[in-house]
Amino acid sequence: MKSLARNSIYNIIYKCLNVVFPLITAGWVSRILMAEGIGKVSSAQNIVQYFTILAALGLPTYGTKVVSALNGKTEEQSKAFSELFIINAVSTLICTAVYYIMIVSFPYFVSRWSLFAVCGLAIPFNIINVDWFYQGKEEYGYIMARSLIIKTLSLIACFGLVRQSGDVIVYAAITTFVTVANYIFNIINIRKYVTFNIKGVDVIQHIKPVFIMLSASIAIEIYTLADTTMLTFFYSDSIVGYYANAIKGVRVIKTLVSAICAVFLPRLSYYYANGQKKEFDKLINSGIKILAYISIPTTLGVALVAGDFVPILFGTDFYESVLATRILSISIISVAFSNFLGYQVLVTVGKEKQMMISTIIGAIVNIILNFALIIPFKHNGVAFASVVTELCVTLYQIIAIRGIFEFEIDKKFTVSLVISNITMVISVIFCMVIFNRPVLRLITSVGLGILLYGIVSILTKNELVIPILFKAVKRKHTEQK
Repeated sequence: MKSLARNSIYNIIYKCLNVVFPLITAGWVSRILMAEGIGKVSSAQNIVQYFTILAALGLPTYGTKVVSALNGKTEEQSKAFSELFIINAVSTLICTAVYYIMIVSFPYFVSRWSLFAVCGLAIPFNIINVDWFYQGKEEYGYIMARSLIIKTLSLIACFGLVRQSGDVIVYAAITTFVTVANYIFNIINIRKYVTFNIKGVDVIQHIKPVFIMLSASIAIEIYTLADTTMLTFFYSDSIVGYYANAIKGVRVIKTLVSAICAVFLPRLSYYYANGQKKEFDKLINSGIKILAYISIPTTLGVALVAGDFVPILFGTDFYESVLATRILSISIISVAFSNFLGYQVLVTVGKEKQMMISTIIGAIVNIILNFALIIPFKHNGVAFASVVTELCVTLYQIIAIRGIFEFEIDKKFTVSLVISNITMVISVIFCMVIFNRPVLRLITSVGLGILLYGIVSILTKNELVIPILFKAVKRKHTEQK
């Protein structure tokens, strides 16, 4: 069985690549295409994402669970893979046909046909999207290496080909290439693990759980995509661009925080399937502590430094994104716990229905708040709606997991967490008052904040930090010998 620590590192690097490379790209592209160009591409990708979610059904989560439960059983894995691949292929072909009929039939899409056609290429290629298989096999090293190669090529392409404000289609093509190239790599490499065979397959057994997961995915996408969709129809491309970059900035942190415990799903499924309750409970409690230790200071930090972070990264044309970034930073904590408790714990124990209900609640809350806040507050209003939505989803999931595992309240860990965060906030505020230059202020604020947070964690003997420090000292001592 692969090392959880190593998988976590691989997955963190992979998630970093998924957000840092696009973020670097956005820093370059935002200054060239400006808010209007960014808004156009974001609007098109927003529409495409609805179709890719429908095409993928619930396979990204359900497929991972099925594959991980069959680890070590090659024949059964090949059969399950073939069944899920067929389901995915059928749904993708249907969604592809509907999408391209739509963009040649409605005036809004016809006027931007080339942009929507290029972005839409991600839909048919979803047929060979088998990322869920590699996650179920815990092949995070492969996933990371593949992503590094593709992201590097896309970054070079962006710097070389996006040179003027009219290169909107070029930028859209490069971002689509990243998705499609991942799929191609996956399907070429899959022959090492399974054999596709339609003989004896039984797709019916997967239909109910897949559609339950699909319902949850649709509900999630309604409240994660509806904000951009509504801004697209209510306001200009520039307003969409402000909101798109605010999301990008916060998404970096959300993804990194969630990635740390994202590799727990295969292991949780294994423990649960084999009745290892003690290990199951211990892993969940560890995940909760890790997420709290990282997500809380990150939320506070992003909210404090957003005034420097946003214009430095995206350019002064995006000052309008600062407040939305600060608002969205609150969701870092709730999204981290929602991803862990919902997509990992609830799915592991077969409570997909409860997860689906939580997302439906989120979709309803989001739509109501968006309609109420979008006109008076524009992109800042939909940012607030997103934060409240995520909080509602997380609260329901916390209620839903009661009784599934034994939650441990660690007072010493809590005290250490509170003291460390207070120290970090004071240090960041101090730097922001002392330094005048934005770049210097941002670097010192982040650097000093992280440094003091770590030092205070050690001084207060935080149980997450001390074992890591002990192992590092022991390893160094061994090497010196």
